[in-house]
Formats: sequence, C-alpha cells, structure tokens
Amino acid sequence: MSAALNILNLPCFHSFSLLSRIPDCKTWSAALDAKFYSHGSPFTLTQWDQLLSDYAAITDVPATPFAEDLITAYPDAKIILMERDIDSWFTSFDNNVIKTIWAPYTQFIGSVDPWYVGPLKDMHMRWVRGWMAAHSEEEMRRVAKRCYREHNEMVRRITPTERLLEYRMGSGWGPLCEFLGKDVPDVEFPRVNEAAALQEKIAIILRRGAGNVLKRVLVVVGPLLVAGIWVGWYR
Repeated sequence: MSAALNILNLPCFHSFSLLSRIPDCKTWSAALDAKFYSHGSPFTLTQWDQLLSDYAAITDVPATPFAEDLITAYPDAKIILMERDIDSWFTSFDNNVIKTIWAPYTQFIGSVDPWYVGPLKDMHMRWVRGWMAAHSEEEMRRVAKRCYREHNEMVRRITPTERLLEYRMGSGWGPLCEFLGKDVPDVEFPRVNEAAALQEKIAIILRRGAGNVLKRVLVVVGPLLVAGIWVGWYR
C-alpha cells in the first residue's frame, strides 16, 4: 500500500523510512515509552506534526500501535484498513518479523552497534513488549493473531464510516482512488514482494551494523596491534 500511495503523490511513511532517518528512532521510542511504559507525556499534535512533517500518509510499525492516537489527532484524515487473510498474514509476519526480531544474530548486532542497528532494535522491542505485551518469540507468535483482530476491530469502531475504506488486497486502483479523490494512474497497481523486499533490507541493515562494529574494533585494536609489532620489531 505504501508504494501505491507514493505513486499517488502521497509520500508515505513506512518502517523502511527509518533506515535513512535513524535519529527518528529516538523520537518513536519516546512516543512508545509514553504510551506503554508511563515514561513521559503522550505525544501532542505538535509533536506528531514535527515527526511526520515529510509525509502525507503513514503505515506499518512503529506507527500501527498509535492508530487510535493518530485517528483522533487528525480528525480529517482518511483511514485505509487493509484486509488480508489472517493465516496468510500470520505466515508472513512470523517469517519476516517475529523470527527476525528475535534472531540471536539480530539481537547481538543490535546490542553491540549503538549507532545504527541498536536504535532500530530498541525501538522495535518497545512496540513488541508494549503494544503486543510479548516478551519472547513464542509469546509474540502466540498473541499475533489476537493483536491483528483487535487492531482491526478498534479501527472500525472508532473511525466514522465516511473516513474509512476497508481495502482488500488485489482490488487494484479503483476503490483506493475513488476514496482518496485521485485519478487512476496510467501504471499497474504495485505488487511488491514484501517478504523478499524485507529480507533484502534486513540483510543490508545487519551488514551495516556488523561493519560499524568492525570499524570501531579496528579503531581500538589497530593502534594496539601496530604498537605491539613496533615493540616486537625493536626488541
């Protein structure tokens, strides 16, 4: 959906957006802390405007846990609720999100790379533990479908009918463009292989994190190694 909204000239925030805006992870973490951990005050409209000023639409985590807050904060915004087969969604969520978040290598790189992977990992763990109340891989897996249903039910309950489009995957441009008041583009509706795209992004993130750690190790160890060689040479 984010790709479709971008084609319609509605710049859309997606979790991938944070890969080039790592400092924003700190702001999202502060919002999550206030909402789920009682650390700080809930975000105001001014703070949401500052965080989302470059976007006309928003989707995906870490925004999903704030659906009710954002629907209330922006009373004129139109809401698109994606309808997917829940079993198909869960398979994708499990393979691409749950397993990745809890993978030992992801957790390790996030712990030793405070410059790039660390802020991403810390932010994601906040919504996992706060919004989903999951503190392990198995617990996250166990509550996932319930969270999915409860989220959709909440969106339906609080959103006025005229502001809500329940969009089913595969419906194409028609209902989306009619709802948003946009002309149908002269391109096919984007069909992004989300699983492949996500795995590619994850691989890039972890490589960059590992590279950051290696650079810092070399900065520390390199001079010591050179000094050791120099001392050994002149003995």
